[in-house]
Amino acid sequence: MTKMRTTKIERVRGVNDVLPDDYAITKQLENTLRQCFQSFGYRPIDVPLIEYTELYLRKSGEEIAPRLYDFIYRNRRLCLRPEFTASVVRAYVDNLQGVPQPIRLYYAGSAFRYERPQKERYRQFNQMGIELIGATGAMADAEIIAIASQGLNRLGLSGYRIVLGHIGVISKFLDNLQLESRLRSFLLTNMEILRKDGKSAVEQRLCDIYPAFALYTSNPQLSPEQTNPETVHSQRLSQLFQGMAESDAQTTILDLLDSMNIELAGNRDAQEIVDRLLTKIKRQDQTERVSKALEFMSQLGQLVGEPTEVLKEAQTLLCSHGIDDAGLEQLREIIKTLEFYNLDSSQISLDLGLSRGLQYYTGMIFEIYHGAGKQERQICGGGRYDDLVGTFGGRQDTPATGFSYGMERLRLALEAEGKVWQVQRQMDALVVPVSQDDAGYAIGVAQQLRQIGLAVAMDLRGKSVSSNFQYANKQGIPYTILVGSEERQASNVVLKQMDSGEQQQLTVSDAAKHIHDGLKRMTNDQ
Repeated sequence: MTKMRTTKIERVRGVNDVLPDDYAITKQLENTLRQCFQSFGYRPIDVPLIEYTELYLRKSGEEIAPRLYDFIYRNRRLCLRPEFTASVVRAYVDNLQGVPQPIRLYYAGSAFRYERPQKERYRQFNQMGIELIGATGAMADAEIIAIASQGLNRLGLSGYRIVLGHIGVISKFLDNLQLESRLRSFLLTNMEILRKDGKSAVEQRLCDIYPAFALYTSNPQLSPEQTNPETVHSQRLSQLFQGMAESDAQTTILDLLDSMNIELAGNRDAQEIVDRLLTKIKRQDQTERVSKALEFMSQLGQLVGEPTEVLKEAQTLLCSHGIDDAGLEQLREIIKTLEFYNLDSSQISLDLGLSRGLQYYTGMIFEIYHGAGKQERQICGGGRYDDLVGTFGGRQDTPATGFSYGMERLRLALEAEGKVWQVQRQMDALVVPVSQDDAGYAIGVAQQLRQIGLAVAMDLRGKSVSSNFQYANKQGIPYTILVGSEERQASNVVLKQMDSGEQQQLTVSDAAKHIHDGLKRMTNDQ
């Protein structure tokens, strides 16, 4: 009977197999970075691959849900981790709040995002990074940036640049405008779009979530009432209730609902429903404020370049809008502190339009880029997130900062500089029994060699001696050990050095010493 062949099962789109040579090189990179992190006193932590989705939505909102591997399993909403910082902070709140601060942690592993796969962007990718919990100020931020830089230096990477920003500058402007939280969140999330694609691209997106803005942008001369007929009614209600005391306004709403025989039912308390309704009624049209925010963000996004000059221009811009310059002063202190780490100042620039697209940053943020033009790629990013511990239920507000490398992009950056890491030798010797009768003795020889620290493989397929020699050459195995009846009876082996072809009959212990000495010479010659 002819065996029926089945169709091949394809790999899931956006994820990759990591084959032995690539795996070995990745581990070498990780070990080098691990040594760098440990030299600064950081300790390893591992966190679950799966978390409650709420962990990532609590700060960033439902907007990020489409980019998560988010699913319901047995009535629980779960997702695969899209990054490490939230999980590490959750682990801190669960387990480490009683530990003396600051706490220095590092991690490495896979993360998952449901995004359109494209060049150098995968749905499963690897991150390695650090979190510094319980320290604030320029010293802490500078340590983080310095470690990110020194890690790259230890890997031998040179053509990179560090871009610093400060999310507090734009946050303060948006706070002063008293924008709705969803609009504030939208603007912060779309800062990168504003920088790359311009103001019109963000306005187009904004019209989808805030239709009144479409009419406003088509004719800025129109009043809010003219841009949206519904606004006329809301403005009247808003003016009516804004003129009342809070308690009177609440009583009026309850009386109105009662007169219309509308009962407040459901899971929420009636007072909570009334308060939310009142807040919504009082809310004013935001189109003009959004327009001001976009204009300010556009100006801020143009402040890019050499730190001294950018800080000077930023000072002027903030002053014209009546915003204090605390964020700028923090950046000055961080740059000044970085000088003590001997960071090349020509590698550092400022970009005050930098936002990193995540809602949890509160202060300094930074990214590291490698290459230029179309070959430029971001290989690292991070920043300060002082609110996250409190947001996740920590006993007290706790400052924190950190960063992560994108390991796939880091590997590509190294290859672009010709820093191709060599795969270390995986096997020291191959033991070949000449016949089935020799197999037991051959296994014993292999075991003796393994016990003294050698990596030894056995021929398992009963191939000829010449086939095993070819196999050893193709696999880069430096020694082959032959065991036949003569060797078995004399408790010896035949050792062949593959590069020279030299063969000699030795005791097992002499063969082991010969291999050790030979491997040592090979290592010294590299």
